[in-house]
Amino acid sequence: MRLEHHQFRDMDLIGGDPALDLVNTVTARDTLPRDWLDDYPALLRWARKAALIPAAELQALERLAAAPAAKSAAALARCKQLREALCAALYALAGGSEPGAAELEILDQARLSASRAARLVSRGGRLRTQWSAQRSGLDLIAHVATAHAIELLKDARLERLRVCDGRDCGWVFVDSSKSGRRRWCDMATCGNAAKARRFNQRHKE
Repeated sequence: MRLEHHQFRDMDLIGGDPALDLVNTVTARDTLPRDWLDDYPALLRWARKAALIPAAELQALERLAAAPAAKSAAALARCKQLREALCAALYALAGGSEPGAAELEILDQARLSASRAARLVSRGGRLRTQWSAQRSGLDLIAHVATAHAIELLKDARLERLRVCDGRDCGWVFVDSSKSGRRRWCDMATCGNAAKARRFNQRHKE
């Protein structure tokens, strides 16, 4: 998988869930995959664009990531391991199969790690789970993404889980259309490209 520097944009967040958007930080999975998380700062840029964690926690992560580089590289590797296990599980589910034992084990270990770093807080008379850079360290983004992933994997929305039909894509998304027939991650990109290919093919014929 080739690393590629990328500036994340709103159009990169089409999954319908932060866990899906994390999986989609790799593009063209169906042809020549390109990994947009080329370093830990890229993970920070993605988390900022996705509004995954509060700005203050992002700033704390930036300070932690300043040195030593080996620690941030290891944290990024753990986040990518989570991403790839989640991707394999989602692809299996979208295809009507059960996730593999190896992927489930990675997700379960990520769940346990996130659980150990979490704490319960009270907001408006209700308890909620919270993570912080103080407790999670450089794994904060992975911990929060894991929490979203576990909730998604238990959610009825998985019945609408799709893998984009577009070429050079492979992104995953929750189909929120009324018909439930959405084929592409984004009509403006993969959808239009597919229509253009069909038009050109008909013209050649």
